[in-house]
Amino acid sequence: MLESVRNEIESKRLLLPGETIVVGVSGGNDSTALLHILATLNENYHYGWTLHAVHLNHGFRGEEARQDALYAKSLCEKLGVTFHLFEYDVPAYMEQTGMGGQEASREIRYRLYREVGTAQGATKLALAHHADDQVETILFRFVRGTRLQGLSGMPARRPLEDSNIELIRPLLHKTRQELEAYCLENELEPREDSSNQSRKYKRNLLRMDVMPLLASVNDRYREHILEAAEAFARDEAFLLQLALDQLKGVTTNTKPDEIVIDKDKFQTCDVALQRRMITLILSYLSKQTEWSSQHVETVLHMLGGSRPSAELHLPKQLVVSRMYGRILFRRTGREDRIHTYCYELAVPGVTRIDESKATVHTAYLEGPLDLERLPANEAVFDADHLPGALYLRNRKPGDRVTLFGQADGKKLKDLLIDAKFPRVWRDKLPLLTAGDEVILVPGVRRSAVAPVTGQTRRFLHVRVEFGEDWREVFS
Repeated sequence: MLESVRNEIESKRLLLPGETIVVGVSGGNDSTALLHILATLNENYHYGWTLHAVHLNHGFRGEEARQDALYAKSLCEKLGVTFHLFEYDVPAYMEQTGMGGQEASREIRYRLYREVGTAQGATKLALAHHADDQVETILFRFVRGTRLQGLSGMPARRPLEDSNIELIRPLLHKTRQELEAYCLENELEPREDSSNQSRKYKRNLLRMDVMPLLASVNDRYREHILEAAEAFARDEAFLLQLALDQLKGVTTNTKPDEIVIDKDKFQTCDVALQRRMITLILSYLSKQTEWSSQHVETVLHMLGGSRPSAELHLPKQLVVSRMYGRILFRRTGREDRIHTYCYELAVPGVTRIDESKATVHTAYLEGPLDLERLPANEAVFDADHLPGALYLRNRKPGDRVTLFGQADGKKLKDLLIDAKFPRVWRDKLPLLTAGDEVILVPGVRRSAVAPVTGQTRRFLHVRVEFGEDWREVFS
């Protein structure tokens, strides 16, 4: 194990002698193995590394989490590694921000990694993701919806956002079973997080139920998926270089916080390169390497719109504006409260909305459902009387909803207030629109647009499924 990881580190130059390294340590099997391996290599081969372990008690599991922290601290004392313990009320942060548990936990962990790394002058952050994590990530992205970059898996190295630190993953070539054997061989007694056995988390479902089924089809499925991911990564790198070359030809102005491109030249490029050019621009302005395909698709949709001008607000303080023949990407210096998105629905089909943690199912029916019994997250429309194509977006100032029996409609803001809809969730709520009309506020109200009547011939059924994060909103 030690020689294999050492070869991986040296062949890819993941770590250099004398570096200061932050190591994420949960106390579980994988991070325990990683910390022990790095400390042992440092002692055996005199790399001169300075190791700092960061452990976060998320405030979810009470005494179990406190015991995890004690174990991680004890391990660091034995290995002579500086230990940084943090305790954070993640449930309160979730309530404050409207984030889900995993999203909020990740944001806080990475914030702490950056803080410790910056304070200690670290150049690297080492995390314990391994080959099984890689396969799980690729499968998860595949079933949730992704493109070639997502199917390439997690990179062995990438810049850590908002820092001068590089994130590395020295164990991507090792399996979970190999790391468990290493811990056993070295008489380590890592902690087991009980939440890893909960099927309420979708990734656990993949690991516990789906991956064993894949093994019954072909016990080398991991190897084949990882080989495919490596090929995807090479193809993606080639296409990204083509996109970079094309981007130089369509860019008219470049500043640290602003890029302007020629709209007509941009639209002559193949859409595969357009997507990658958008990603390159967003990454340059935000210093964030990973952008979801849905953010990119939102920008692409806006750029191809028929209106002469339009504006789109994205995370990381980015705004994209279309002004006649120009497309302006800029960083505003402030985080906008509303990150706008707008996705065209697959009809019939399934559309996943990452920003809202929601999935929309649409289907044509042969006849009407019992409309009186439909839950508030479903609706049936007269497909031939919809005023335009169907899109899902979040709210905009001035939105109104046409209600049955009200000619002038009602302000969306007032509708949500009357429904006692939590303020922190309002910007994430996906609205179904047709043309310029809001036709469904899922979980709240259907509009009076395209009602089903005795003359209806085509029935369109829409169902919005909300993720676990929304449970408290609709309970």
